[in-house]
Amino acid sequence: MKKLPIIFSLPAVALAKAGLFLPCLCFAQTTEGVVTYTETIKMKIEVPEGMDEAEFRKMVPSEQKASKTLVFTAQECLYSDAPDQAPGGTDATFNGGGDDGNVQMNFKIQRPENYQYRDIANGKRIESTEFFGRFFLINEEPKRMKWKISAEQKQIAGYLCQKAVLQDTARQVEAWFTPQIPVSIGPGEFADLPGLILELSTNNGDRSVVADKVELKTLDKKAIEKPTKGKSVTREEFTKIRDEKMKEMGATPGGGGTMKVIIRN
Repeated sequence: MKKLPIIFSLPAVALAKAGLFLPCLCFAQTTEGVVTYTETIKMKIEVPEGMDEAEFRKMVPSEQKASKTLVFTAQECLYSDAPDQAPGGTDATFNGGGDDGNVQMNFKIQRPENYQYRDIANGKRIESTEFFGRFFLINEEPKRMKWKISAEQKQIAGYLCQKAVLQDTARQVEAWFTPQIPVSIGPGEFADLPGLILELSTNNGDRSVVADKVELKTLDKKAIEKPTKGKSVTREEFTKIRDEKMKEMGATPGGGGTMKVIIRN
C-alpha cells in the first residue's frame, strides 16, 4: 500500500486626484465598532496521473471559508477569527487509485491561528501567526500602501463603497471602501484608503473578504488587545522560515492567497 504525503501552502490616496464621486450624504462619522467578514480562500488541487481525480475532488472542498472580525477605533484595530468561529479544518481518508489500485491517503487541512493588530496613530503593526504549530510575533512599521481610486461604486453591508486598486505590487488587489466610516483601515494588512475597507479580492478572487455586518458602537476599553503570543521575529525572518519550510515540503513559497494541495507519489 502506498502512503502519499499531502502538502499545503497557505499563503498567508488622494481623493481630489482620484475623483471620488459619492453623493452628499448626511451621516454621523462614527469611528468605532465591529465589522464581521466572510473570508474565502480557494484551494488548488494537483492530482497525479493514475489517481481517480473525480472521486478525490468530491472529497476535498474547493474552498475554505471563515468568519472574521475587525474591531476598531480611530486609534487602533484588531483583525482575527470571529469569537464564534469554530476551529477550521478538513479531515479525510482516500482509498483507491494508483498503479496497483491500492492507495491510502490521510490528510487534514487546518486554518492557522492569526491576529493582526494596527496602531493607526503611530503607523505600526503587530502580527501573531501560527505556522506548523509554532507561533511567531512580528512587529513592523509597514510602508504606506498606494491605491488608485476609480469612480465605480456599489453597496456593501448597507454602505455605499468606492473601488480602489493597489499599485506598485506584484499582487492583484481590489478593494471597496466606504468614506461613511472615515478610518483608513481594513482586513488584515490592508489600509491607507480614505475610509473603511468592506471588501477585498486578491489575485482574481483566489482570496476574498466581504463584510456581512457593520456595527458602529462604543467599545469596551479592553475590546482591543495587542497580540503577545509567539517568538519575536522580523517580517524578513518569518518569510525566510516559511519559504524554507515550504521548499522542504516540495511546495511553492508564497502562494498569494490560494491554499494549494500537492499530492506526490
